[in-house]
Amino acid sequence: MSSSGVTNPTQLVEEFKKSGEFDRLRRELLKEFRQSEGMAALLARVEDIAKQKLASDPKLQYMPEVNVTREIMQELERYPIVERAVNDVPSLSNATFASGVRGSVQKVLQENRQTSSQGVANGRARADGTQKADDSDGESSAESMDLEEDDSSD
Repeated sequence: MSSSGVTNPTQLVEEFKKSGEFDRLRRELLKEFRQSEGMAALLARVEDIAKQKLASDPKLQYMPEVNVTREIMQELERYPIVERAVNDVPSLSNATFASGVRGSVQKVLQENRQTSSQGVANGRARADGTQKADDSDGESSAESMDLEEDDSSD
């Protein structure tokens, strides 16, 4: 990421995904959906549509499986079953969930701003020929600790 930080929604989405929050929320929602009545309703609706398609088009039984699958998928896409299932997920309309997402996004933005401002400040210091006090010997703290451990083991 550039030192200017998040400047548009696409960058915010990228940073949100990098933070791991997107995957955490996705897993949480999927788990909730799988444990809900909505999952059973979705599967039952998919089964009904597939059975109707197979019953209404006898030639499908003579087609290769890949073609039958494609035909059924096209039939399923005609119906808003996924959208309905998503609308029935309680968390998506829950104010606490929305507040949590908002908080996660704000945290990502805040961390990005801090990282960006530190990068800009460090860049200015380096351009001026100065270094941060804790980095005065040109090594990071982790590197100097590794060297100290190596020296003590001899």
